[in-house]
Amino acid sequence: MKKINIFYRIISLLIVLASLISVFTACGNGEEKKPEEEKKDLLDISGYAIVRYDASDNSISKKTARLKTAIKNTLGLDLAVQTDWYNPNTPPDPNAKEILVDKTNRKESSDALAKLEGREGDAYVIDITENKIVIVGKTDNSTLRGIAYFIKNYVMTSPEGSRLDIGHGKNTVQAFDSKKSLSNSVLDLDIDLVSTVFAVPEKNPSNLLGYPSNISDVHFPSIIELKYQKNEKNNGILIGAFCINETAITNPLNTLACIMESRDGGQSWEIIARPKETLDTGTGWAGSMAHIYELPAQVGNMPAGTLIYSSNSVNYERASHIGVWKSNDCGKSWKEISIVARGGGLGLGVWEPVMFYNDADGYLYCFYSDDFNRKYDQRIVYRRSKDGINWESVVEVCAFGTFADRPGMPVITKMGNGEYFLVYEYCIGGGAKIYYKKTKDITKWDPTDPGTLIETKVGNKVIHAATAPSCLWTPAGGENGTLFVTGMYQFGGDGKNRIFVSGDYGKTWDTLENPLPYSGFGSFHEETLGGYRAIMVTGADPSVIHYINTTNVSGTKRSQIQYAKLKIFE
Repeated sequence: MKKINIFYRIISLLIVLASLISVFTACGNGEEKKPEEEKKDLLDISGYAIVRYDASDNSISKKTARLKTAIKNTLGLDLAVQTDWYNPNTPPDPNAKEILVDKTNRKESSDALAKLEGREGDAYVIDITENKIVIVGKTDNSTLRGIAYFIKNYVMTSPEGSRLDIGHGKNTVQAFDSKKSLSNSVLDLDIDLVSTVFAVPEKNPSNLLGYPSNISDVHFPSIIELKYQKNEKNNGILIGAFCINETAITNPLNTLACIMESRDGGQSWEIIARPKETLDTGTGWAGSMAHIYELPAQVGNMPAGTLIYSSNSVNYERASHIGVWKSNDCGKSWKEISIVARGGGLGLGVWEPVMFYNDADGYLYCFYSDDFNRKYDQRIVYRRSKDGINWESVVEVCAFGTFADRPGMPVITKMGNGEYFLVYEYCIGGGAKIYYKKTKDITKWDPTDPGTLIETKVGNKVIHAATAPSCLWTPAGGENGTLFVTGMYQFGGDGKNRIFVSGDYGKTWDTLENPLPYSGFGSFHEETLGGYRAIMVTGADPSVIHYINTTNVSGTKRSQIQYAKLKIFE
């Protein structure tokens, strides 16, 4: 018995050793049993063509091209794109394999659209039958959203090869509030929130942070989302500035700008500060044309997260200058630290400063409009500083040979391809059209080159933006990110306020209806300054756009500052 027990023990030990060797061998070879890959419901579309409604809007035509590109890049299929027009003598083959976009003349498009009947609000349908894929919405806006949804949830999820992932369903209906969505060929936006920051009251306030005011208008808003604060609890707070016009200026040492904050994501706002002029109190009148900025890195003795406020202070009869203030407590208190440039009064001044930190060289740049050099009616220049206090010599960005040509109101953004993109208004020939210039080196501009006019088509009409421009590039929205340009109004088109959008770094443009619309515009102290310079910025999430603009108080000639939170649908 003893020998038998020893025998069984030896056998058991050998089995355990064999198991351990097998485990160690598997680990040594780096081999693990992988879970089975998720099975997808796939459809071979190698023989399909993309067929679009012949009378589709330009945005739908362009978005159909994006669908073709997405299929080619993901599945490797170069599908033909054609319209649904056909010669009555040679009708289309009902058995042809087609991806039908918009309200085509195919029966399958009509059948799919019928599934949306009786639904309240806007909606689109993606319908997949034996040899047809249909993408169609009740409106152009919903068709655009449907194409975007199809690209994201059907095309982009497909494995490499010719088979489309149709796991999201062969009959998919999506309803949404079209009043809270904007779509074009480049991207789709959701309007998450609209709020009023400040409205000119019917009766003038007796007190605005201890400053008796007689307000006639508001304009020149700007905004940031804090994201570089040492105290992380403060990141995400929205800080902005806007300017006020007054029929009587009672305290010239206050600027004509208000600093405000929102700690609830833009739902409510509070005015928290009024920066004061301390470096040149002899200028007389107070400043406007405010711009708010957060330093993303240390500049001199100012750490990342320092807020920078800049504006021009002016006595229109004799003198002007561009001042710079800093705040280290999220905008509650301000100290004026330097003067960037000095000029004369009206017609000889310095105007419209915009701050920009360039991480490539560690300089803080101030771009502005300059009337003071009498060789030009106006030119665009910049000065830069390593500490925010001492500013280097003036560098010309736009300075044209004809004296009457008047470039101004510059705004700059850096794009994902490494280029700096600058927009400005070019007052020439009785208009103020918006042009852009690009460079890979922010210090190198050809000042005699006006750049390129921003224009596109709405329907069959060519339109371009004009007056009071702004720009923003964000990596969200597409392969090349998204470039936005705003303007006060547009020449041509359908008379609606529009935002210009590009998905190819400014080579081509489409438009979106303005989420903060306004009617008309006027001159200072006379009419509402609707649209007098909108600003767009991103925060920690590059797909969230903070947008601020001047709009009308309905039924009056009074103005207000409004905010919209926009979310890029990706």
